[in-house]
Amino acid sequence: MVNEDWFEDSKDNNNKKETVQQGVLLEVKVEVKTNAIDGGHETTYESRSCTQTELQVDPWWRVDLLHEFRVTSVTITNRGDCCPERLDGAEIRIGNSMENNGNNNPVCAVVSTIPAGESATFECREMEGRYVNIIRSGCYKFLTLCEVEVNATQTENAATGGKATQSSTGSGGGAERAIDRNRNPAYKDGFCSHTDVETDPWWRVDLLRKHRVTSVTITNSGDCCPKRLDGAQIRIGNSMENNGNNNPVCAVVSTIPVGESVTFQCHEMEGRYVNIIRPGCYKILTLCEVEVNASTVSEDIEMDPVTNDGDIFRASECSAILPDNAASGGKATQSSTGYGGGAERAIDGNRNPLYNDRSCTHTEAETDPWWRVDLLREHRVTSVTITNREDCCSERLDGAEIRIGNSMENNGNNNPVCAVVSTIPAGDSVTFQCHEMEGRYVNIIQPGCYKFLTLCEVEVNATQTGNAASGGKATQSSTAYGGSARRAIDRNRNPVYEIGYCTHTKGETDPWWRVDLHREHRVTSVTITNRGDCCPERLDGAEIRIGNSMENNGNNNPVCAVVSTIPAGESVTFQCHEMEGRYINVILPGCYKILTLCEIMQRLVERQPNLQLLMVVVQGGPLTGTATQCIDVNPAVILELKLTHGGEWISLENTE
Repeated sequence: MVNEDWFEDSKDNNNKKETVQQGVLLEVKVEVKTNAIDGGHETTYESRSCTQTELQVDPWWRVDLLHEFRVTSVTITNRGDCCPERLDGAEIRIGNSMENNGNNNPVCAVVSTIPAGESATFECREMEGRYVNIIRSGCYKFLTLCEVEVNATQTENAATGGKATQSSTGSGGGAERAIDRNRNPAYKDGFCSHTDVETDPWWRVDLLRKHRVTSVTITNSGDCCPKRLDGAQIRIGNSMENNGNNNPVCAVVSTIPVGESVTFQCHEMEGRYVNIIRPGCYKILTLCEVEVNASTVSEDIEMDPVTNDGDIFRASECSAILPDNAASGGKATQSSTGYGGGAERAIDGNRNPLYNDRSCTHTEAETDPWWRVDLLREHRVTSVTITNREDCCSERLDGAEIRIGNSMENNGNNNPVCAVVSTIPAGDSVTFQCHEMEGRYVNIIQPGCYKFLTLCEVEVNATQTGNAASGGKATQSSTAYGGSARRAIDRNRNPVYEIGYCTHTKGETDPWWRVDLHREHRVTSVTITNRGDCCPERLDGAEIRIGNSMENNGNNNPVCAVVSTIPAGESVTFQCHEMEGRYINVILPGCYKILTLCEIMQRLVERQPNLQLLMVVVQGGPLTGTATQCIDVNPAVILELKLTHGGEWISLENTE
């Protein structure tokens, strides 16, 4: 097939020079008319409206939209006079990163096939990004595009109309530089902010009125010190307490590569102030651009809490069963122990807030003290309740972070943030919502120097996640060194190959692994555990695919996610947004590749009753009063119906 493609493209030697030039010039910008974005839909190569790369490994094409856009869809027109199969398997990627020339950005869609000379539209669900890439993974490939159309709207940067300030200014780096609409990462060019060396430096933009924030994009310095942003917190809210730094956390920056821009999703958090604070001692905060994707919030309309246009509002009488305290069966540890306050005291089932009663933990005075409970298996965490000490030092918990996840990197303290403690009154218990975050480890860390961490009780409201894969049937493209496919669903995450829990294929082109769940499932997420004793980079670029088709051994099903990287021995969870399918494949595109998996876990969505309380006024006949019914509105099924009569409740027959 390679030779056929090569000879077909060599037929017209007169156009060969132009073909090579278009193939080499992969980066294009929208203000420069190039063949793929010239507005023409001619599908014959001789019309000079189609691009073409050279024959190479992983050929790609990219358009720089110059600003971040919200992309609804991408339409691709295929070549009509030759070789339409060249687009089969091409990936559309959208994002703000230029890592690997933009080809590591998230996947919008994977092209199954586009008939010769036709155009196909791929929905991207308003993915956000400045760069749109099309890459065709594999060996000895051409990439030809006759037109690429990006249906998108430019995101609104609310920060540019705001007022910026910061904790201090050093080296002339004023706060306003971070909202000047210029992502230039070179500090010497005068577009980046800079604080003095201080404790907890911060930057803030006042949006002047309340906004609903979808995301925040931060551009890091390119000429110096990119690690200065590691651990910075993005906070959004309406409070000016502590200069706005006590507002809720949108995200915590793990790392931003030098000179790069990274977008953090804030899920429409509401607030007037957007702060970026870097907790710690002797810190500098530098920002080369902060963009706030947000829309203004209409003024609140106050309504009578009892009646509104005659409608009666009452609290729901529908009951719910709360999950158990998962922490009580876990294993607790902490960064250090002071004054006999062992870590296990925080999960002893006792909320007694008096330290002398020996039910509270205590670390030594140290930098970034932490406490962790290992739930022993992954759980879906609804909330975490913390009880503070009463007899002393209740402020010690102010600013503590609750983190949940499956990684043990930095003792688990790099896992995603559930919440940040603003304050817990002395002796009180406060519950923090975690919105069903998934993880095995729950950490509480107090960032800062010379800090103590004391906890009198930690309760984790969670349910154990179910692994659909463990009951399935696994297979793979080949087997080497005894690493059978079944090992990836044996419920053991041990990442050491010699112990016998990891799969292994031969060195081959496009190795794959598949689990058959026996029937169609709605998949919430897939968790992959990487090998720990060798070769973790082998999983880089692997694709997770979910669907009902066995075409190409299931490897043509839609993509849930593409693995960027999984650290050695670590487990990473990829969200699949309730994709439906019977088969889950992991395929590693490329030549001479080996696929090794130490565990695959799939999470299924189980429909929970969506309970609502309805009220019906009944008049006439022997019964007069108010009826209530708790219904599951999806589908509508009446679970309970009761009617008052003479002050007593009368249960009526349930109906469907």
